[in-house]
Amino acid sequence: MDGREPAAEIEAAAARWIAARDAAPGDPVLAAAIERWADGDTRRRGALIRAEAIWLTMAGANASTEAPPATRASRRGLLAAGLAAVAVLGGVGTWIGNERAATYATEIGQRRRVALADGSTMILNTASASSVAMTPDRRRIDLSAGEAWFAVAHDRARPFIVSAGDIRVEAVGTAFAVRRTGDDAEVVVTEGRVRVWSEANPARFSTLDAGQRAAVSRATGVAAPERVGAAVADALAWRTGEVVLDGMTLGDAAAEFNRYSTRQLAVEASLADRRIVGRFRAGDIDGFARAAAIVAGGRVEQAEGKIRITR
Repeated sequence: MDGREPAAEIEAAAARWIAARDAAPGDPVLAAAIERWADGDTRRRGALIRAEAIWLTMAGANASTEAPPATRASRRGLLAAGLAAVAVLGGVGTWIGNERAATYATEIGQRRRVALADGSTMILNTASASSVAMTPDRRRIDLSAGEAWFAVAHDRARPFIVSAGDIRVEAVGTAFAVRRTGDDAEVVVTEGRVRVWSEANPARFSTLDAGQRAAVSRATGVAAPERVGAAVADALAWRTGEVVLDGMTLGDAAAEFNRYSTRQLAVEASLADRRIVGRFRAGDIDGFARAAAIVAGGRVEQAEGKIRITR
């Protein structure tokens, strides 16, 4: 045991928060309490999203505008209990629009490979969550957190669309990765071609080919694509559990390793701009810290579960 809150308890707690919010819509005290709870663990916000989707589905299926207050309150209790049960059992039922979807998630340090119903493959990186909906005329993936790589089965009649907030990536038969950071994202194409845009600025779209990478802003759309060529394999080394550093600053490298560990690494400001090159196991934060300290001419300090590279 690593001492962290079990995933089933997080899902059940998320269900209770969503039920409470439905009972007191617009309550600022409750909203603040939910935000504080969500900020306590990187897994909780994804659990809230999943719980809300299931709640809306269950509530819609059982709604009655003519029910008296007591009956509605009783129904709310039943819905809350049902939602908590679905969450604890790891229920994969949610919805994207009116489409039945399956949900997948990883915890910090985990990776997960998923064979999709259309023959495509999805690999989720650390601390990621997605919902997948397949219909006769389209294939939709909602990346609500983290990063994923997709190898898309060719089917011209059914576009394959990945959503990361307002950002959209559309492909037919290709392979690409999407990394979500708040409202923005980064897209890397390994095979074929994709079309990328933001729903907030759909006129500013871009087409990316294999070996290209682009940052996508929700507000301003797609930045100028960058050709990374063969280096695309290094950018996606996380698929095999590795992190490849090619001149990244030590500060940025520490932030990258922190994605894969509950133990966090800090770098003294005077060393943060030093450059580092190497290939490391994604979860080996201690090995990286030792190697980085040697390169930077520093040393490693550890205290209370935290690691620091200092002079």
